Amino acid sequence: MVVIILSIIIAILLLTTGFFYRSFMQLKKTLQISKKGSSFYEDVFNAIPIPLFYKKDSIESGNKAFNHAFGPYKKELFERVQTLPKNNEQSIELTYDNHIKKQSLILSAPLHDAHNTILGFSGAIWDIHAWNKGKETLLIQKERLELALEGSLEGLFDWDMEKDTFFYSPRWKQIMGYEAHDTPTSLSSWLNLVHPKDMAHVNETLARHLNENENAFFVEHRIRDTEPLIWVAVRARVIFGNNAKALRMTGTIRDISMRKKDEEKLRVYKDLFVSFVDHLPTLAYIKDAQGRFIYINNFFQKFLGFKSWQAKNAYELFDVLTADTMSECDRLSLYEGKIIQDLNIPTEEGTVAPFHMHTFLIENEEGQKLLCGVGINKSFKE
Repeated sequence: MVVIILSIIIAILLLTTGFFYRSFMQLKKTLQISKKGSSFYEDVFNAIPIPLFYKKDSIESGNKAFNHAFGPYKKELFERVQTLPKNNEQSIELTYDNHIKKQSLILSAPLHDAHNTILGFSGAIWDIHAWNKGKETLLIQKERLELALEGSLEGLFDWDMEKDTFFYSPRWKQIMGYEAHDTPTSLSSWLNLVHPKDMAHVNETLARHLNENENAFFVEHRIRDTEPLIWVAVRARVIFGNNAKALRMTGTIRDISMRKKDEEKLRVYKDLFVSFVDHLPTLAYIKDAQGRFIYINNFFQKFLGFKSWQAKNAYELFDVLTADTMSECDRLSLYEGKIIQDLNIPTEEGTVAPFHMHTFLIENEEGQKLLCGVGINKSFKE
């Protein structure tokens, strides 16, 4: 796009150069304008900040920008331009007045008089050294990004919402199951591959993200018709314009199948362990620092009957005497380090079951202390 814009600008200036010269010659001939009038066109020609030049017969001339840019190298430049095709653009290296060689873009065209007779040629010169350097920098940055993404196993996608165009990198296509020669070009190229069980979640997350102007987008989903099942994590950022209109969404995709497989293993192990503890013929519980129950096993549940125990303390589940005893046991465990104690728990039949309790502390992911207890029925133990 930059090249096109530059070419258009230069072409307009080039045509303008020819227009000034032809207009000057025509007006001088037909209207015999004064010297003051011809000076106006020369002033405009010299005021243009881009090097402009023309050659008519043996006359070689340029505007002030041309003379300032090339100084003693003007003759060499005209000799080089003389060999270039007319009505054409050429990128060549030129020597400027400061003796520095720079890559330059030359647009030249035949110079005609009022009768369309070729008098010579005219042209414009654009210093594209900085542009080329910027382009080279962008290419290096692009290469670095591609190498970084390749090393991190990330796939890249870019959604231009104004033009509704998409770019999917080779790694993205590989993760999503496309062949290298495939050319996915739409949003459906992604969404059509989302697993049916995840489709509603992905669509809702995407819609909420775009409608609520959230910059960060994240979703995990499965890919349909894959065996073994492939999981991916999609992260993206949206650029919003005026009136909170979403303009562009750029992001990455990563294959997280191994992580999900490990998580599933942990879940199975966790469920197995919970089932094991639930069926132990002993009391087992976990409380928070305020004495509220977080977990009790099935054996403990029998002493509560059908009572709901979640987030309740002993005073909400037992009589005052039993609750006081439990509270004291908690205090001794938490603050005095006494981890072995005896505890009597009333049964639904109105009897009392004596337990030999072992307590200990653990921490959850937030660093909060939790009190755990395991109780063995003393009569069973004896």
